[in-house]
Amino acid sequence: MEHRELPADQISISIDVSEIEELEKNIELPDIIGQPRAIRALKMGTEIRARGYNIFVTGQSGTGRTTSIKKVLSQHTSKDVPLKDILFVYNFAEPDYPQVLYLPQGEGKAFKHSVHQLVEDMKGLIRKKLDSDTYKQERDRLIGMIEQEENRSLTEFEEKINSEGFKLVHIHEEDSEATDIVPVYEGHAIDFEELQKRDKEAWNRTRERYYQLMDEMRHLFQELKDGRSALEKELEILQIETVSPGVEEEVDRLKEHYTDKAVNGYLEALKGDIVHHLFLFLREQPEDDSGNPALVRYGVNVLVDNSNTQNVPIIFEHHPTDTNLFGTIESRLDLHGRSRRNFMMIKAGSLVRASGGFLVLNAQDVLRDEELWDHLKRVLQNEQVEIQPGEHVVSFQYTMIKPQPIKIDTKVIVVGAENLYDYLYNRDTDFHKHFKISAEFDSVMPLSQDNLARYIGFIRMIQNDEKLLPFENGGIARIVQYGILLAEQRDKISTQFSLIADLLREASYWAGKMGQKKVRREAVEKALNERKYLAGLPEEKMVEMISTGEISMQFSEKRIGTINGLAIHDRGYYSFGLPTVVSARVAPGNEGIINIEREVGLSGEIHDKWVLILEGYLRNKYAHSFPLSMYASLCFEQSYSEIDGDSASAAEVYALLSAVGEMPFEQGIAVTGSVNQMGEILPVGGISEKIEGFFSMCRLFGLKGTQGVIIPAKNSTNVMVNDDVKEALEQHKFHIYPIETIDEGLEILTGEAAGKRTLRGTFPKDSINAHIEHRLKEMANQVKNYSG
Repeated sequence: MEHRELPADQISISIDVSEIEELEKNIELPDIIGQPRAIRALKMGTEIRARGYNIFVTGQSGTGRTTSIKKVLSQHTSKDVPLKDILFVYNFAEPDYPQVLYLPQGEGKAFKHSVHQLVEDMKGLIRKKLDSDTYKQERDRLIGMIEQEENRSLTEFEEKINSEGFKLVHIHEEDSEATDIVPVYEGHAIDFEELQKRDKEAWNRTRERYYQLMDEMRHLFQELKDGRSALEKELEILQIETVSPGVEEEVDRLKEHYTDKAVNGYLEALKGDIVHHLFLFLREQPEDDSGNPALVRYGVNVLVDNSNTQNVPIIFEHHPTDTNLFGTIESRLDLHGRSRRNFMMIKAGSLVRASGGFLVLNAQDVLRDEELWDHLKRVLQNEQVEIQPGEHVVSFQYTMIKPQPIKIDTKVIVVGAENLYDYLYNRDTDFHKHFKISAEFDSVMPLSQDNLARYIGFIRMIQNDEKLLPFENGGIARIVQYGILLAEQRDKISTQFSLIADLLREASYWAGKMGQKKVRREAVEKALNERKYLAGLPEEKMVEMISTGEISMQFSEKRIGTINGLAIHDRGYYSFGLPTVVSARVAPGNEGIINIEREVGLSGEIHDKWVLILEGYLRNKYAHSFPLSMYASLCFEQSYSEIDGDSASAAEVYALLSAVGEMPFEQGIAVTGSVNQMGEILPVGGISEKIEGFFSMCRLFGLKGTQGVIIPAKNSTNVMVNDDVKEALEQHKFHIYPIETIDEGLEILTGEAAGKRTLRGTFPKDSINAHIEHRLKEMANQVKNYSG
């Protein structure tokens, strides 16, 4: 029977070198290639500053996601949000809650310098004011008044006790002094013990009066102490009154430069704190109770300084830990080994530093830590960051400082894998609120003249930027062919430019090794062959096991219930196709189709689904007037890893039909393709690698002229095979059969007519389908008769 085949001129890629020469005349270096949808999404997302319009970028690695983000952001020069410097200052009202201030761009450093200079000026001004004659005269007057009053009171009290036969004495004990009252007897001071021995009557008379006078003395000394306290308060008031005008004048002069309410409020509080802490300015830097220099309270911590920022801030955070993203509060150990912190140790994270601009993150890095992801969403929801000490820091402080939350306007761009946006959108209920823009990067683009010109421009750009050997047009043509092969469609070309750039570097390397001054086609071929050799050890081992018979497989003659399916072995960075034997065994029964792979846990969900579809196909095709009664088992022979996908479903159908009809099928023809319940052949991936893999095995065992592959007709545009396969097709030593239905494949595998069901509901006599239907009826009757 004659069967439709793919001709040799439809299975290879041909790039006209003269076309490349013409395109190079007006070539321009590319900006962003082949991603119009993603670029439009990026531009819209970067220009809308509303809440929730953060951007989630998805696509395959190497499609230029990060490069495109950089270029779009570099063109975003307009500052929709005025940049601000962010500062932390001491909160004089609540020291444990440092205060955040916002100043216009570039004014943060100047403010810090101004406050520092103010504090330095205060040191001199306060000393100068308190060294003035006016202040000293008033101070001396107040001190003189209190001393005069003290002397008068002490003199009167001393005269009083002298008149009553007592005397004041001063007692020195080690480092302390005390004042006591002793009686006077016969003109001499004497203690009570001695007085009792000499004159007991005088002792009794003076002892009672002694306690009364002691109470009066204690009351007098308390009055003197209260007077001293009052003097200190008066002197403090005097100091404040003396210094305040100068302090107010300096602070008010500084306030004139700032209109922000919070900044002026801080300066007003600063002024009040200075005049009530003058002692801090009158001696060398002491330490406060926390072990920090006392004057640190007047410091200014510039958290974000945008003085040198020309455009909007753009930060690529490659290590998004909690500290790096949100900031932290550092600590230091004092002399006693205790952890100490103050507001000057607050450090900003990327979210704060990028406020007014953009922060770019990798989805894999952020999603790895669920708590980090939740924290990020909370910040995007509230548009503010609360900086806290790192969780790994153990603090022995008596109190923990808690800085005020920082308001931010940061647009976050997250770069993730293909389909990740859809996954998170459906799994995370809060996701869509924070990432309203999805920028999807495609892995292919149309093979148009414009895109081909951009491709050539990209090649020239990498060549010039990395100082590679110049590429000849033949070498460029082979690079373009490789790009089309990656796209797996003749009318498309790959946008995985990282893979193209790698090939450019390797081809330049091999051209140099070959002593060439330019990169020709053979250098590119050498690079591709070397890649295949370096990554091809597993392929080589499997081919060796097939050739030695360790893996049992036939590539000629006919067998019942077995067929060669085509499988892709994907290592991530290298994939190859090799045949695998699919077998089926059938007997009468009611168990249906048993998937052996599933029974042993080696079948994926998609493959499990296909086995159920297979039963539906058999019922739809054959079991119209009788029940489907069979016990069938399907197996991938000598397969010890998980089987998934549906690209082997056509091979399983043919193996099962061969077993049911007890018909031998040609083993020199391998099969790939997916099947639906109607028996239609659907396209699959990796078609070129599968064809080349089976061809290499047929050639190894000897080409008979009858061997070939059956592929889905819809995959015809995806077939792009090497020159060896093309040559074999031209010489009719190998064949590629594109089919649309199961019946077409049956005819190729058996050489007989499949047969279509007639209007009377039967298949033509002696057709394949009639024979299969007859065998299924026989099994149904056998089951019926056996069960009584």
